[in-house]
Amino acid sequence: MSPMFLLSLALAGAVAEECNSMLMTDLQRASGMLSRLDFKHALEQGRSSKVIPCIIHQTAKTHTLKEQEAKWAQTWKDMNPKCEYKLWNDTEIAELAQKASPKVIWPIWDGLQPVQRADVFRYLVLWWQGGYYADVDVSCKKPIDQYKLPASTNMIVGYEFGHRFPEWQRAQIKFARTEQFQQWFIASAPGNPVLRRCLELIRQRYTWKVESTLELTGPGVFSDAVHEFLEMKSPHAVENEVKIRRHPPEAHFLSYPSESLFGYGKWKMWVFAAGRVNAAPMIAADDPTEGQENLVEHHFAGSWKKEEDLEDSQKKRNALSQQQATESAKGS
Repeated sequence: MSPMFLLSLALAGAVAEECNSMLMTDLQRASGMLSRLDFKHALEQGRSSKVIPCIIHQTAKTHTLKEQEAKWAQTWKDMNPKCEYKLWNDTEIAELAQKASPKVIWPIWDGLQPVQRADVFRYLVLWWQGGYYADVDVSCKKPIDQYKLPASTNMIVGYEFGHRFPEWQRAQIKFARTEQFQQWFIASAPGNPVLRRCLELIRQRYTWKVESTLELTGPGVFSDAVHEFLEMKSPHAVENEVKIRRHPPEAHFLSYPSESLFGYGKWKMWVFAAGRVNAAPMIAADDPTEGQENLVEHHFAGSWKKEEDLEDSQKKRNALSQQQATESAKGS
């Protein structure tokens, strides 16, 4: 090789290194935030707990729940007597944010709406302490110790609907993602890089001036973090997505089958079917695993949403479920 060629290679390497350095923002350096490559490395090398601790976390403005919320909360205590139960109030979740995430979340805490803080809390408390998180309008239908999941499971998520939506339908029913993961019931061992990634995506989007709760802290950002994990597990994920977008399948489908265990590095994620973590009338019949026993029920009593928005969204989902059930019956 000529000296000039070797010199050009050295210069190219130096430019690439400088570009990589430029891509890491001052915020990432100051806070220790993960890049996508760092996220992959953390999944491969990061610490993991063997089991999800049996701690049930819920949050409300105060320690006094409304009458119906108290009844739903009692189902978690009655069905899981061996688990620790923690109800966190607004003051306590603020203290947790300051202690557990002083550089990433705490600096933006005062700029978040109450519902956004509740969203952040669920990711933060599970990353910090581990356990099971449930909204106060979610009731327990089956004891946690009877879930019968693989012993290696150290994170639990669940689909919000039984198939992927085309973009127009996603917008119609006001979902954030075409394949959306609910976040009213999630579980994890502490130190989960997926949850850390979720927290950092929130900080990043805050910096980008994103204000929509669905996108900033809600199911949009949570689904993104989960999908990143699932993509890393599948070597053909991008290739498959390209095929789907070029030639959309006529039949309903999910990119990653429910009631399955997905692993990358030391972390293993169990994905529940939507019907396992939702209210039956809200579920499509397309996912063959939907008929399994309901584990938790979401009552959609979130006080932060406008009542008319909740009713409109629920009517559209119910109508969609009925339409798909009719089509399924005709095809059988």
